[in-house]
Amino acid sequence: MRITEFNGSLWGEQGHTHVMVQEFLAAAHQAGAKVQSCHLVKYQLKPCVKCGTCFCKMPGRCAVKDDMPGLIKKFMSSDFVIFATPVYIDNVTGLLKIFVERLLPVLEPHYEKAPDGEYRRRARFAKYPRFIIIASCAMPGQSNFQVIELFFRRMARTFRTEIAGEIYCSAAGPLLLSRQDVRFKALVDNYKALLRQAGREFVKTGTINGELAGMLRQPLLPADEYVEYANKTWDQVLKADKTKEFAHRMHVRLRTH
Repeated sequence: MRITEFNGSLWGEQGHTHVMVQEFLAAAHQAGAKVQSCHLVKYQLKPCVKCGTCFCKMPGRCAVKDDMPGLIKKFMSSDFVIFATPVYIDNVTGLLKIFVERLLPVLEPHYEKAPDGEYRRRARFAKYPRFIIIASCAMPGQSNFQVIELFFRRMARTFRTEIAGEIYCSAAGPLLLSRQDVRFKALVDNYKALLRQAGREFVKTGTINGELAGMLRQPLLPADEYVEYANKTWDQVLKADKTKEFAHRMHVRLRTH
């Protein structure tokens, strides 16, 4: 089993989403899967320019010169791909959206009617990898993932594949805050254990069972408690920034007078 992660977080290895995927993939690797992580922020990726080259002049090949051809090879050579993203304004990050749009060369330009009666592009290949979705959201509430869930369901339909597993963590702040605040350590350790369990079971069954997926959707903290803590933290951050700005201005004034 070959699993490749495409992480669209602009925070890269410093983000909540990476904490989640890291635990899942570590356990999957220990269970025998071949795993690879691609943090898209480390690659040169340009937006699709709608030139049509991948459909006409060079079928299946993109004319844009960047790192996407290599990423497409990783995508197509995988049994499963993880699309990892934090929630940005109710959707995937712009970086991950660019990656998804640049997958256009693996489809053909012609249209066809799908089994559901709707239309989609024809497939260029006989088989596409199955999807795993792992997403985090700093705000509390599973409703924050509604757009992402629908987005990837439509995408799986377009690519004639299926979603093999989904992990959504709202109120994800403690995943990073636990490094400084010991109050969150037990909660986060328990959540990480569930992520590792999901990684191991996925290698055995090719899916994440419903009960475990439900446990992974449970908030780390009650919403009201989390919001109170988060807002106080933001107050401290904003106050510290203002203090730094004031100190900087005073330093400049003192140097110029």
